[in-house]
Amino acid sequence: MNGDWIVGFARNIGITTSFQAELWALRDGLLLCVDRKFSTIEVNLDAKSVIDVLTSPSCSNNLIYALVDDCRLLATQIPQIRFNRCYREANRSVDKLARLGAIQDSCFEIFARPPMDVVRSFKSKLDGLYLNGVCPETLFLV
Repeated sequence: MNGDWIVGFARNIGITTSFQAELWALRDGLLLCVDRKFSTIEVNLDAKSVIDVLTSPSCSNNLIYALVDDCRLLATQIPQIRFNRCYREANRSVDKLARLGAIQDSCFEIFARPPMDVVRSFKSKLDGLYLNGVCPETLFLV
């Protein structure tokens, strides 16, 4: 793809920590990719702590274990997957989708086109405004 919008989503998860919100978003995104049979994806996360939990051999936190386990299982179903840590500024479209999720009435919504609140951020990224968004480290999850 050439930076075209493929699919987006927003979930209303109520009040939670940013760490758990990141895990929910990752799980939902991976589930969409598996359902759509994407064979190659690149995941950009601005939460290093989520990447650390995913790449550590064990997770002892019972509150997040199920989410982490789901993410790991879903990631194994995608033939080529790469996890990148990115700077928060590179994820403005994602932040806007998260804000939409917080105020939407439905629990989960899929967007075939970028919502109006997201269009400007998405186009700015395509125009190279946030070109230097990925941190130098790249991680692969097996």
